[in-house]
Order: sequence, then C-alpha cells, then structure tokens
Amino acid sequence: MSTKFKAPDFSSADLELRFENDVVCIYGTEPGLIQLIERCQSLIDHPGMGHIHLERECSSPLLTAESEAGAVAIFDKTGA
Repeated sequence: MSTKFKAPDFSSADLELRFENDVVCIYGTEPGLIQLIERCQSLIDHPGMGHIHLERECSSPLLTAESEAGAVAIFDKTGA
C-alpha cells in the first residue's frame, strides 16, 4: 500500500534515508549525494574499515531529522 509522497526537508541537512513501500530510498541534494559518494569511496579505499555509519550528527548534519540511520558495508565477492 503506497502513501502520498512527502518531500524531504533539506533546510538543515542534505540526505534522507527512508524505507517506504518495501523499498530502501535515498533522497539527497547534490552536496548530500557527493558526501555519500565520498564516504563510500573512503570505504573502498580502506576496506579494512568494514563499514561506515550514516547517523544524524549534531555538529555537521548529513541526515535530516526524519531520516532513518543507516550503514554501508563492504565485502569481497566471497562474502568475507
């Protein structure tokens, strides 16, 4: 069952993670998506980190107040 789409409020942050209608959704402004790319690239460059967290940070907010927290993990093709 779908609901009416509510646009993210990007007035104080640039990325919003949602789970809507059985779909993981990533909404962002250009700067927010660039930050996400940079964090993913850092994980690729340093796979020993294993994962990164995407959380609502008070000092430098990336995620909106309505956003779900998230994580991005890196694995090799064998799943290790």
